[in-house]
Amino acid sequence: MRAQIAQEPFTVGDIRIEGLQRISEGTVFNYLPVNIGDHLDGQRIGEAMRALYATGFFRDVELRRDGNTLLVVVVERPSIAKFELKGNKDIKTEDLQKSLRNVGLATGKTFDRSVLDEVKQYLTDSISAAANMRSASIPRSRNCRATRST
Repeated sequence: MRAQIAQEPFTVGDIRIEGLQRISEGTVFNYLPVNIGDHLDGQRIGEAMRALYATGFFRDVELRRDGNTLLVVVVERPSIAKFELKGNKDIKTEDLQKSLRNVGLATGKTFDRSVLDEVKQYLTDSISAAANMRSASIPRSRNCRATRST
């Protein structure tokens, strides 16, 4: 996390965003807790940096000052263009895709390497559970006759 901005507080006269490729400026402005006319100091810079990183959209964020303009320079995380499921025989493909989408692995989603660890654990657990269900023996009830004593 880098904040490349003058240490002196200033009033924001304008905000410019650079480095966007897929994410819209509007999205950045929605998450940026700074508006034109705000007084920007070290604490507010820290808040802005944390807010932008917390989106998970960016690999790098820099805040710079150009006169009274706040310049927000970002490097987006890559997005997932495509992924394929191969060799899956234990879990319905639709169920697997839905579960993967829920943890953030889907076409168009922002790529986050930590999600891969979650996916690996999910797949390991799911495949183990499916294998256990296939190999579990179901006890059969024996035919029992009831005899009546007199």
